[in-house]
Amino acid sequence: MTDLPRAPRRRDAARDVFDQDLFAAVQAQVSGQTPRSPVIVAGGIGAGKTEAGLRLARRLQQERISVGGILAPRLFERGETVGYNVLDLLTGEDAPFARPDPPGQAVGRFYVQPAGLAFAERALHTGAERAAVVLVDEIGRWELGGGGHAAALSGLLAARAVPVLFVRAELVPAVIDRFGLQAARILRLRDASRDPLQGRKSFWDIVDSVPYPLLVTLAPDGFPQSRPMTLAAHDERSLWFATSRGSRKIAQIQAHREVTVLFVDTDRYNYASLHGLATLDDDAERARALWRPEWRDDWPNGASDPDYGLLRVSGVRGFFLHGATGEAGEIDLKGSS
Repeated sequence: MTDLPRAPRRRDAARDVFDQDLFAAVQAQVSGQTPRSPVIVAGGIGAGKTEAGLRLARRLQQERISVGGILAPRLFERGETVGYNVLDLLTGEDAPFARPDPPGQAVGRFYVQPAGLAFAERALHTGAERAAVVLVDEIGRWELGGGGHAAALSGLLAARAVPVLFVRAELVPAVIDRFGLQAARILRLRDASRDPLQGRKSFWDIVDSVPYPLLVTLAPDGFPQSRPMTLAAHDERSLWFATSRGSRKIAQIQAHREVTVLFVDTDRYNYASLHGLATLDDDAERARALWRPEWRDDWPNGASDPDYGLLRVSGVRGFFLHGATGEAGEIDLKGSS
């Protein structure tokens, strides 16, 4: 029996319940208690799909159930994701899979190396032939287009092994339609197991790193309209921007207060969005405190210029993706102080 690497172990009741449900769904098929059908593990980026796969593989080994297929653990360097290896669960061997630089097929910000893909395909074919359970980490947009693991997955679905497929939550319907998985059992990893305070910190760290976000309002013709803005200040819920009181965006906001603010850092693949309600802030003291001398070209009379004002966006919810670590999630801003 091949000794697999251990997934990080932290006390987490929700995770333990998920692990038990996943193992039970697989074991019931292996034992013949339930008909064979694919099991889909669905979760967002950084939700812990690969770690759940490692825990499942170890549990199957402990129960003397043969497990094959592939998992693709992240490689970290100084806290940042620098690539992925591919692990053959049947043999315990691994190989370089995705790296930041060519050669290979571009998938997101990484390049899948031809040798790594070939290694993964062999592992999947061998697993389908020899193992009772075969894991595939993960099925994504590349496979939906017919590339990546698509061919090996088609072969696996025709084999006797129980397939366990790891899929981004938002791609589950498309994967089901593409590969005919309507009978699949879907188990969803909950983002609630992630530390909410860490998620909130990650969100605001991205906000602080992007000084000129895009403010998106609704134009009279019904189409969203965006423009770069200078972020003047924020607290744990709201954003403030300098604005012309007579501007077109203020007229749009007076008609529709619902706006989105986008923070995109293409160099680091970081992204955050804040959805909230916008209004002119009538706090004259705040307007004076946030005034910057470089704005005088727009408002010659400085903070006392009658056209100068502050736009406040009171957050309702936020989303973020940290490209270096893969951490992603949604945060509730309504309850922030």
